[in-house]
Amino acid sequence: MQRSVPWFWIVAIGLLLLAPGVTFRLLVDVLEGAALLAVVVPLLLAGAGLIAWQWARHRLSVCPACGATSIATLECPACGASFVETTQPPAPGSWFARAPETRAGDAVIDVTVSEVRDES
Repeated sequence: MQRSVPWFWIVAIGLLLLAPGVTFRLLVDVLEGAALLAVVVPLLLAGAGLIAWQWARHRLSVCPACGATSIATLECPACGASFVETTQPPAPGSWFARAPETRAGDAVIDVTVSEVRDES
């Protein structure tokens, strides 16, 4: 048994879409609002996430003794070391000891030029 084509609903929807009126305007406004929400809400959430990440990253501190990371504390929750700068350098041979930092303007780079010949 075949179903009949719902001509009444096709014509009714066609008239609503084609005829300028209150119903058409309401339908267009609802669709515009839904499209605007679909575009704006993800952008707002991404912006809020970026701001939250920058806020958290700014407050992260790395312990100079054990390397643990914590947020805005005066001492390390893992080992108890102070985050306040100390004048005592790390012990020689410790894994955290770093080479002294030099400014890029004070560094000297020696460049030597040599000629390379391919003898094949």
